[in-house]
Amino acid sequence: MLTEVLHRIVENPWIYERVQFLAGAEHIRRRLVAQIAPLSTATSVLDLGGETGLYRSLWPCACNYVCLDIDMIKLEGFLSKQPSEIALCANATQVPIRSGSVDVVLCMAVSHHLTDQLLEQLINESVRVLKDGGAFIFMDAVWEPSKLAGRLLWKYDRGGYPRTAEYLRSVVSSHYRLVHDEQYSVYHEYLLCVGVKHFRNLSDL
Repeated sequence: MLTEVLHRIVENPWIYERVQFLAGAEHIRRRLVAQIAPLSTATSVLDLGGETGLYRSLWPCACNYVCLDIDMIKLEGFLSKQPSEIALCANATQVPIRSGSVDVVLCMAVSHHLTDQLLEQLINESVRVLKDGGAFIFMDAVWEPSKLAGRLLWKYDRGGYPRTAEYLRSVVSSHYRLVHDEQYSVYHEYLLCVGVKHFRNLSDL
């Protein structure tokens, strides 16, 4: 009952962003900045499961940023801050964007909401829409039962599929050449990795 009430409260975009801040979003932003810097010339960025567009401000104003999410309430929160940007209400496992058209795909704290099959579909879609040599930035909390704070957060998290860092790393690296891979702790333990699309993937499309 308590979990359901909390989920309803956090559906509000304003409250959602404050909760993310308290949960360590600023720590995540600082780490992302270092990985985004080499990609500053990107002209197109797709944020899968982007919700309210928390990380839009890390990208150049001139880039074509698309915030994709299945929750229209979160997208309305994004558009209230960025009315001239693109909000796309769609499923991240069936992206309505043409193949080979995006420089960077961002996937932040999404995988723990997906079954293994849906996660595989999401990764496949990211490969499909990326240009040759495009970058995939992946971050999510990981299952680390030795951390009490992390166990408590998972108890109330809406996502039902926490995974180990080893598992997530293997999924991403099976589709991308990893150029960055780190684990760090805030309250949760997190995995942040950056992959580059293999040249061989072009023949798979």
